[in-house]
Amino acid sequence: MIRTRTKNRIPRWISRAAVALLLVACVPGPAASAQQDEGATQRRAFLETERLIRLSMDIPVEPELVFDAWTNAPQLVEWFPHWAEITVTEGGTYRMGWDGIDAVWEGSFLEVDRPNLLVFTWNPPAEFFPGGAYETTVRLTFEQVEGVTRMVLEHSGFRGTAEMESTLETWRAYLYNLRALLLQQAPSG
Repeated sequence: MIRTRTKNRIPRWISRAAVALLLVACVPGPAASAQQDEGATQRRAFLETERLIRLSMDIPVEPELVFDAWTNAPQLVEWFPHWAEITVTEGGTYRMGWDGIDAVWEGSFLEVDRPNLLVFTWNPPAEFFPGGAYETTVRLTFEQVEGVTRMVLEHSGFRGTAEMESTLETWRAYLYNLRALLLQQAPSG
């Protein structure tokens, strides 16, 4: 995984919990001016950006093959859900599910740029989030780097840490399934 540094990055020695406590302590009270309210909104936005899953995986196949594994229903069901209905266009939709689970995951495609970018909404069934299901966004990039495709998955918009952590573990498992499938299909040479 490649990590980039930005000017405003918090040093690693400061724990996220300490930053969260510091920001919460700085939130203005009810008598705050409009300018202070804007500052509070910015601080809350900062805290919300912490709830982002970012996974990177290098797969020694062409970007088109990795992209197609996400967008071709017969290929998708080989590594992810048990069934899928997909219309891969901007504004198109998908529905998918697993055998033995009477629930449907669905969403719509926001950006489709084969073989570089795929962005879609993620709507889990309400029964999987007791506190209430809500829409999040998945962004996939596919880049050819030194003979491999670097796939980066970013899943954002989580309201709670528990949902985010559960989703992270789920994505890890399925991405390994995807990698294994693509390695089996890759031409030897």
